[in-house]
Amino acid sequence: MELVGHLLDNNDEAIRQWFGAGMLQNVVTTLGLAAIDKPWARAMSGTCATAPL
Repeated sequence: MELVGHLLDNNDEAIRQWFGAGMLQNVVTTLGLAAIDKPWARAMSGTCATAPL
Protein backbone atom coordinates (compact mmCIF):
# COMPACT_ATOMS: atom_id res chain seq x y z
CA MET A 1 0.00 0.00 0.00
CA GLU A 2 2.78 2.42 0.87
CA LEU A 3 4.70 1.72 -2.34
CA VAL A 4 1.61 2.02 -4.55
CA GLY A 5 0.60 5.20 -2.73
CA HIS A 6 4.06 6.65 -3.25
CA LEU A 7 4.11 5.72 -6.95
CA LEU A 8 0.66 7.24 -7.47
CA ASP A 9 1.35 10.44 -5.51
CA ASN A 10 -0.97 9.28 -2.70
CA ASN A 11 -3.97 9.87 -4.95
CA ASP A 12 -6.72 7.85 -3.24
CA GLU A 13 -8.79 7.44 -6.42
CA ALA A 14 -5.77 6.26 -8.43
CA ILE A 15 -4.84 3.81 -5.67
CA ARG A 16 -8.38 2.36 -5.62
CA GLN A 17 -8.38 2.04 -9.42
CA TRP A 18 -4.97 0.31 -9.40
CA PHE A 19 -6.01 -2.24 -6.80
CA GLY A 20 -9.43 -2.68 -8.42
CA ALA A 21 -7.87 -3.41 -11.81
CA GLY A 22 -5.59 -5.96 -10.21
CA MET A 23 -8.49 -7.67 -8.46
CA LEU A 24 -10.45 -7.77 -11.73
CA GLN A 25 -7.51 -9.40 -13.52
CA ASN A 26 -7.33 -12.06 -10.78
CA VAL A 27 -11.02 -12.87 -11.26
CA VAL A 28 -10.71 -12.87 -15.08
CA THR A 29 -7.79 -15.30 -14.87
CA THR A 30 -9.39 -17.54 -12.24
CA LEU A 31 -12.65 -17.83 -14.19
CA GLY A 32 -10.91 -18.20 -17.57
CA LEU A 33 -12.95 -15.37 -19.07
CA ALA A 34 -10.48 -14.78 -21.91
CA ALA A 35 -11.59 -18.13 -23.36
CA ILE A 36 -15.31 -17.25 -23.32
CA ASP A 37 -16.56 -15.79 -26.59
CA LYS A 38 -19.27 -13.51 -25.19
CA PRO A 39 -19.30 -9.69 -25.22
CA TRP A 40 -19.41 -9.41 -21.42
CA ALA A 41 -16.44 -11.79 -21.01
CA ARG A 42 -14.42 -9.96 -23.68
CA ALA A 43 -15.15 -6.64 -21.97
CA MET A 44 -14.04 -7.96 -18.58
CA SER A 45 -10.89 -9.60 -19.94
CA GLY A 46 -9.91 -6.64 -22.14
CA THR A 47 -9.91 -8.71 -25.33
CA CYS A 48 -12.29 -6.51 -27.33
CA ALA A 49 -11.34 -3.41 -29.26
CA THR A 50 -13.36 -1.06 -27.04
CA ALA A 51 -12.23 -2.39 -23.66
CA PRO A 52 -9.40 -0.50 -21.97
CA LEU A 53 -6.28 -2.54 -21.22
